[in-house]
Amino acid sequence: MKFLIALLGLLLSVFNYPQGVEKGLRFDLTDKLNLEKGQFAQLFVPDYFTPPEDGKFILVIHLHGASWAAENQIYQSKVNGVLFNIHLGALSTPYQNYFSEPDKFSLILGTVLSLLSSNSIIHSPQIKDLIITSFSAGYAGLREILKTQLYYDMISAIILADGLHCNADSATAILQMQDFLKFAKDARDKNKIMFITHSSIMTPDYQSSTQTADYLIQSTDVQITPVNQTDEIGTMYAIADSGYFQIRRYYGQTAEDHLKHFHAMHKILRTVADILDMSFRHE
Repeated sequence: MKFLIALLGLLLSVFNYPQGVEKGLRFDLTDKLNLEKGQFAQLFVPDYFTPPEDGKFILVIHLHGASWAAENQIYQSKVNGVLFNIHLGALSTPYQNYFSEPDKFSLILGTVLSLLSSNSIIHSPQIKDLIITSFSAGYAGLREILKTQLYYDMISAIILADGLHCNADSATAILQMQDFLKFAKDARDKNKIMFITHSSIMTPDYQSSTQTADYLIQSTDVQITPVNQTDEIGTMYAIADSGYFQIRRYYGQTAEDHLKHFHAMHKILRTVADILDMSFRHE
């Protein structure tokens, strides 16, 4: 079944991982965004968040997964930002359908800014850096967001945790990958930041995360370096790294392997924030 991996991943995230409740403020935005049954959205402000005096803050938008799991990632990263998390279902189609209407993303941004202001969390809030993280099926929403040049320009960084797929038909695949490729080239040239991790799970009906990574690597002329490193995701067998574009390649073919990419995302999020704080601003 198409995207069964994502569904299994969500089940594992609910039942097999500790659901630590991080400290902070939560605002349920499900009704404000007119989401359907089974869908949800939330704004989370970590208790360590320090409001910037100039109102310019980091907004992390996460696509796909339980709110508590997304909270864990920003909390462990200790990024001084706020998190908007949206979950639209186990498969990719709901993300594609929802974000195919450009006004939906604008509504999200406006709602977040309004809440931060009206609840006196940030005075005159402005988004300084927009980081979009995505796990599994969430990539389809990001693909739609990137189609709008205004939104593309707003996004400072993208993190894809074992979730970038496209159609098996080569002509369709090129169209579906074109904005990801554009972003990858911008990151390679240090105009954007893009980190990708992928497993070795095969998907016979559509391009796997390994195959889409191959496409981006080949199309950006980035060299692959063989490695043999073990971390909380598993065994990384290769890395492609140029500028601020990086792909970390892992073994692992199970649903649990898939999920580990989500639960280890906080380390990459920390790295992205450090790049934004230092060299990215001064080059």
